[in-house]
Amino acid sequence: MRKYLLLLIAISICHSLSSQEIIKKVTLLWDTSYSMIDRNLDNDLDYLNEYFLKNSNTKVSLVKFSNDIILKETYSIKNSNWLDLKKELQSTTYDGSTNYNKIKTPKTDEVLLFSDGFTYDTKFPKINSPLIVISSNKEYNTDFLKTITKGSKKEFINLKTIQSDKSITSEFKTINGRVSDENGYLSDVTVISRGNNTQTVTDSLGNFSIEAQNRGILEFRYIGKNTILSRVSESPVKNIYMTDGNMVLDELVLENKKQEIVDNGYGKLDKKRLGYSVETLAGDKIIPSNTNVKDAVAGKFAGVKIGANDDLSQFVGRGRYTTILGNQYGLVVVDGLAIKQSNSSMGAGFIADTGFINPENIESITYLKGLAATNIYGSDGSNGVLLIKTKTGSSSFKKKKKRQLGNTPIYNEYVEIEEIINEPYIKEISQTTTIQDAYKMYLSQRKLYGNDINFFFDIASYFKNWNNPYLVKRILSNVLEINKNLDVEILRILAYKYDEFEMFEESINVYEQLISFEPSESQSYRNLALSYQLNKQFTEAQEIYNKIHYNQYSEVNSFNGLKQTINAEYKNLIALHNSTLLTTNIPEFYKKKAEYDTRIIFEWSHFDAEFDLQIVNPQKRYFTWSHTQKEEASRFMKETSQGYGLEEFFITKKDKGEWLFNLTYYGKKTGDNSMPSYLKVTVYSNFGKPTQTKKVTVKELNDLNKKESILKLEI
Repeated sequence: MRKYLLLLIAISICHSLSSQEIIKKVTLLWDTSYSMIDRNLDNDLDYLNEYFLKNSNTKVSLVKFSNDIILKETYSIKNSNWLDLKKELQSTTYDGSTNYNKIKTPKTDEVLLFSDGFTYDTKFPKINSPLIVISSNKEYNTDFLKTITKGSKKEFINLKTIQSDKSITSEFKTINGRVSDENGYLSDVTVISRGNNTQTVTDSLGNFSIEAQNRGILEFRYIGKNTILSRVSESPVKNIYMTDGNMVLDELVLENKKQEIVDNGYGKLDKKRLGYSVETLAGDKIIPSNTNVKDAVAGKFAGVKIGANDDLSQFVGRGRYTTILGNQYGLVVVDGLAIKQSNSSMGAGFIADTGFINPENIESITYLKGLAATNIYGSDGSNGVLLIKTKTGSSSFKKKKKRQLGNTPIYNEYVEIEEIINEPYIKEISQTTTIQDAYKMYLSQRKLYGNDINFFFDIASYFKNWNNPYLVKRILSNVLEINKNLDVEILRILAYKYDEFEMFEESINVYEQLISFEPSESQSYRNLALSYQLNKQFTEAQEIYNKIHYNQYSEVNSFNGLKQTINAEYKNLIALHNSTLLTTNIPEFYKKKAEYDTRIIFEWSHFDAEFDLQIVNPQKRYFTWSHTQKEEASRFMKETSQGYGLEEFFITKKDKGEWLFNLTYYGKKTGDNSMPSYLKVTVYSNFGKPTQTKKVTVKELNDLNKKESILKLEI
């Protein structure tokens, strides 16, 4: 009897041990992103059914994920019964983008990943368990999935029903474009497509056509010019502007310089303390052999061109504003006294005489531009001002009172700010009373509008009013899912929206992808540095600024067009977060504060978007800043070359009152005009001071030739 009992105990122990041995631990990673709505769910479930028939006793750690972890839950599968797990998988809501970086898996016997591989964050977590990747989608990212399944104990299983591989990474397209420099179109420029190792040369008009791999790199080479690298994007048009080699960023290296005093029309001020950019030419830099003042100025100021009649009064500044008085010429001020301005409005208009100015008697010449020039000199200064101070000038002008906005037209319009989105889906979803019902309504609407990125931007703005950042992030991230053609403008708009909603971790990710796709665009580096700063990653921001300063981004043609903006923002970083940074070896120039009362930055998503920006001051006087190919051809080429679309303005507390900013959008010079451009407006108050505040607004530009109010400020 005793022997019999011992035998039963032994059998029981052996059975228990055997049962424990066959329990398999599995991690099931279930991609719930928007693109996975096209999965063949039946095929996925059939695979799992076969899997659990083979592994009848299994402990499953289910992880549902998209842009974030949606669900974590554990299921015990006994005798191949996985009905509860199956119901959970069948009830999945597909929304958001794919972010593998959020996944953290403990060591298990096996990891099953169900995904299509479409992601912009290509960082994949380290998984120390055998990995099986399964895809049932008609389209999937072949290259990525094959990459993560390289090596032993890793496998890729294709369950799709249609066997045609539509991998986005293997497509080729024909890219057409034109190459130019400051003198016009460039012939015989070598154009190389790195992806498929083909090349061509530009014709006599600078045109080229080449087969290139999607997301591949085009390389442009010409003797004596900086080599340009440009990422192939969705647009079939690629216009390149080349500059001379061995360029240096002159204003980025200013350490150990003495205080530079300039006369801005109000009086003498430290150039570094001004709320706007000026350029000054000292008298000792004027060549003695110059016979007239025109020769003294020619080629000395960026963007300033001397008139056709060899008269300084016909100079054309950085912006040619034909909308004000029909005049494109700038203003010349000698010893505080403005000479009569040349007029181009009537074709053969009045031409002023500047021949009386003796180059040898010039103490300094200052070029004043933009909003500051207009505030001081009205519409006369809207095209730029040359301030000439002579050695023998009258001292009576040194304490000259501020000039009023003389002949600038009076603003008597009323342009409404359209703050309400009037799309039908917004009207419909606004009828809901709970966030749960609103989300269900959004999922239903998505079936109709899900291929329109503007739908996701508008819906995200709507959910922001519910004060649910989690849903806002998820909804916005869907844009990554539908942008399979890797349109960099769409990525840029998405980053702008993340900035608007202060989701800086997300904007950092997108700006990093923009740099990866278009490494030659200077603005993405600036925007990435700013996002790092706003996300309190001050060291990372400083690293980017230092690399820009020391010209360590070889892919970028030049940061010259953004140097004023970058200088101010690096100074801002140092001033506000000095204690957390290493500042021993940085140039002293950046340790000097940049403080402005009000700083306004405009950024546009499509770099050659055409528009007029009307600026109305508190006295209801206005001028127009024009960004059109016709008026700003040289600027357009510069922006294309350097990869940016940005302009900034400054307003001082002296100009108290209401400021209005109206914009008329004309469309894109190149690209698809069915896709609207977006304008990002950033307003800083007390910039550079401890009391600094910032507000970002992103505005859709859709209606052509319609004037819209985009900003109203009370100073």
